[in-house]
Amino acid sequence: MDANTAYQVAKALPREGQERLFEMLKKDLYSCDLKKKKRRNVLTEEDAIQYLLNNVFNKKD
Repeated sequence: MDANTAYQVAKALPREGQERLFEMLKKDLYSCDLKKKKRRNVLTEEDAIQYLLNNVFNKKD
């Protein structure tokens, strides 16, 4: 069965059948796990100051 045939069959369903079909498709198609973005570690103020002192203000040329 191709998408056009499935669409025509879905349109021929009564309103309740369309709603149920939509819910079933939504569960199947959109239930995949979303990839979580990797969060960057947030520096504390003390860590940021230490980084700046070691790497920026203490540059060796």
